[in-house]
Amino acid sequence: MPEAGPSSAPVPEPLTGTSPLVVVIGSVNIDHVVVADAFPSPGETLLGRTAYVTLGGKGANQAAAAASGGARTAMIARVGEDAEADRARARLVAGGVDVGAVTTVPGAETGTAWITTAAGDNTIVVVAGANHRWPSEGDPTEGLGAQAAIVLAQLEIPLDIVRRAADACRGRFLLNAAPAAELPDDLIARCDVLIVNEHEQAVVSGKLETKGTEGAPGAATARKAHDALRARGAKAVVTTLGEAGALVTDADGLSTALPAVPATVVDTTGAGDAFAGVLAARLAAGDSLLDAARLGIAAGALAVQVSGAPQQHADLATLRALTLTTPPAEED
Repeated sequence: MPEAGPSSAPVPEPLTGTSPLVVVIGSVNIDHVVVADAFPSPGETLLGRTAYVTLGGKGANQAAAAASGGARTAMIARVGEDAEADRARARLVAGGVDVGAVTTVPGAETGTAWITTAAGDNTIVVVAGANHRWPSEGDPTEGLGAQAAIVLAQLEIPLDIVRRAADACRGRFLLNAAPAAELPDDLIARCDVLIVNEHEQAVVSGKLETKGTEGAPGAATARKAHDALRARGAKAVVTTLGEAGALVTDADGLSTALPAVPATVVDTTGAGDAFAGVLAARLAAGDSLLDAARLGIAAGALAVQVSGAPQQHADLATLRALTLTTPPAEED
């Protein structure tokens, strides 16, 4: 893959403000969504019900969620030399995200996803575009990693960029290992918090079974996976378990099962991103891992009640109110 040429944007100045900074490094896409009653067969043409264009990419989704969670948030990403880049930046800014480090790659196209939803399911074709066009050397955070209380990354950008971002982080490094991928031990060991769902947990930990045999679905398996991941160096591990809530294992090795917030599920797209972004925001603000995860669960519960990744996130007061409706946590 060709390397990115010289950036067309200057190195960002240090961000102003005194509140703790969350830096999200990851993907920015523009999603083109078609809603239909059925999926077309190869060669078939069907009438769709509606279509819309929206901001996507796990990085952008998580940055927007972090800003909604009360954090001063900056996005580090690569976009193309096209109108889609302007649209992406505008939507991030509208969500309260600093885009000074969202850099244009000359000659590249902004990442896009082409999504068809039908019959409660979806098909997705992603064109990575500029998301995979990063310099081959240097600090990909462009100095922001040294300013941040939290650096949050995912795996929709090259793994080497994630590793270098972790090295540049002087605060806490959070990794949402999505999409699922096997990870080197040195990256796992750099994670202050590793965030996964059940499928990602199975791939990252090497534990192929995804359902537990006791307690909440997946909880027993998640505990074993957390032990394995902490043995490889991860300080804390969080597994989201859908309608079963989440399992949190802290840096002391204490595992706590957090219940879900009741929700009517319309579409699970973006729920994990809402969780990760709010978790990062609240950790930056000084919340405990358990309290941050509770608010992340509330954000995920709201996300599943809308179609597609949410473009507007609830404020912190709303999230806190939702956490009051859940049962108590269960410690190991």
